[in-house]
Amino acid sequence: MSQILTSYRIIGIDPGSQITGFGILEIPSGIVNIKKIRLIAAGVLKSQTKLPHYDRSGYLHDAMFQLTEKYQPEWCAIEKAFAGVNINSALRLGETRGALIAAVRRHKIQVAELTPTHVKKTVTGQGHASKDQVAAALKYLIGFDRGDLPHDASDAIAIALSHALSLGAYTALPKPVGMPATLSPTASAG
Repeated sequence: MSQILTSYRIIGIDPGSQITGFGILEIPSGIVNIKKIRLIAAGVLKSQTKLPHYDRSGYLHDAMFQLTEKYQPEWCAIEKAFAGVNINSALRLGETRGALIAAVRRHKIQVAELTPTHVKKTVTGQGHASKDQVAAALKYLIGFDRGDLPHDASDAIAIALSHALSLGAYTALPKPVGMPATLSPTASAG
């Protein structure tokens, strides 16, 4: 018999190949009441800049896997990649995002991708808000004081909050049981 949960968790991720921000919110099931949203954890994952990119991606994958294993969110909200002028930076960010998404999907966590403009508009009311304006909005809305944490952490919380608000009314259902460790090859008729 499945048990319907009374709350659900969302991990917000602000991906970066050197610093990745994360924020985990707990939201009561049903219609989202912003005053009842609880911040469970927030911080950053830092990789060593001297390592090759694939080692940094591997580290971030492992760290995110452990983080999601510890907090068991039902949702992951991750910022969509921004394709700027530097194609190499965009490719590295895409690889980092892939490593982070793969880590949460290993736990069968649902993934939502949000644009930075959507997140800023949802949290502050304007799509081109500064990082300081996002942090100030989070302090007002959910009481989160960034303190000494980098903006990556407050950005991640904003991503999670934006997704929670976009869900509106939501009833958290139990996660599916058992994900295959490997995929079995499909037999082909020869």
